[in-house]
This record gives sequence, structure tokens and C-alpha cells, in this order.
Amino acid sequence: MDVFYEESAINANSAKNEKRYKVLNVGTIFFMTLAIFFFFLAIMLFPVKNVKESLGLTIFFGGNGAVFLLFWFILSRIKKRINVSYDYTFVSGELRIIKVFNVNKRKRVDVIHCDEILQMGDADNPSYERLRSAPNTKEIICTSNYEPMEGKFFMYLLVGGNQMKYLFLLECREQLLMQLLKFTRRSVLESDYVMQEKKQKKTTV
Repeated sequence: MDVFYEESAINANSAKNEKRYKVLNVGTIFFMTLAIFFFFLAIMLFPVKNVKESLGLTIFFGGNGAVFLLFWFILSRIKKRINVSYDYTFVSGELRIIKVFNVNKRKRVDVIHCDEILQMGDADNPSYERLRSAPNTKEIICTSNYEPMEGKFFMYLLVGGNQMKYLFLLECREQLLMQLLKFTRRSVLESDYVMQEKKQKKTTV
């Protein structure tokens, strides 16, 4: 019987970031339009016969076009980091991680098969820092939040082989960890893992 589980790590500042995204999107369109316009003028004035008369204008319009293109590039890079969320979809032994830009644009981060998981657990535990500091381990953060939202925790997954290992950090409910455990060895779960319900009781006492 197939198992399906899905949840999202929503950006905690999604409302504010959505407005910022829209402003940046207008800015990128504006600067790209200006860049195309000035490059068009530069091409039209490209010196063919009257070199001395038109060369200065060509350089002027081409230079302005390059500046506006640079502004477009910078805003585009910033826009990609605004209002980013993540979707985690687990289907019978396979975890798919998707990066979502401003709700509608999606990019696959990775697909993790359960037999590739070497260790998993709570990022609050010392085992996470030990794995993180290993020289042959690369950390891949799959959340935009610095603190987990209510009902969630930061779970890590260590994936890979002998040469290179990847340490994924996810913001999810404990149900996702339970689903993964159904398709992995029990030894994969860190030895110092504490159930989130018990952990919450300890912190409130």
C-alpha cells in the first residue's frame, strides 16, 4: 500500500515578503525595458559612415543600457530570495523537496530515497552540530525561517556515501519523521532523539 504525506515550510514573513516581491518584480520589468530601449538606440546609432559624430552617442546609449541591465540583474537576484517557501512530499520511500518562489514558481531541490539516509534527528541535539562540522559534509538548508513555526521542529537528514555527504535541514512536523522511519532502519534515528511532545513538556516545566 502506497504512503503519501505532504506539508510545507511557509515563510514566516510571507505577507510582507509578498509585497516586497511585487515591488521588486515591477523594478526588474522597468529596468529591463530601459536596458532594451537604450541598447536599441545604441544599435541604431552604431557608426557606419559618420564615425566621429555617432560614436559618442553609441557609447553613451550602450553604457546606459549596460547600467540598467546591471540593475535588472541585481534586483532579479534579490527577488529570488524573497518570499521563499519549501514543499516536502513523501511517497512510499521517496522524499521530494521543492523550493517555492512567491507561491507560484517551483524548483526541485532534491529527491531523497530512504535507503540513502544515513542518519536523521532533531537539529537541536548535539549530533547535528557534529555532523555539520564534518569536513566531507555539505549543509543544505530547506527552510527560510530561523525558528520553527508552531507545531514544527527542525529535522535533519544525513544523506550520501563515503566521499561526500549532504546534511538537509527541514522545518516540519514530527509526522514526516514517522513516515520516513517506516522505510528506514531504526538505527538511522539518532540515539539522543526525544519525541517532540515530551520535549515540549520539558521546556514548559
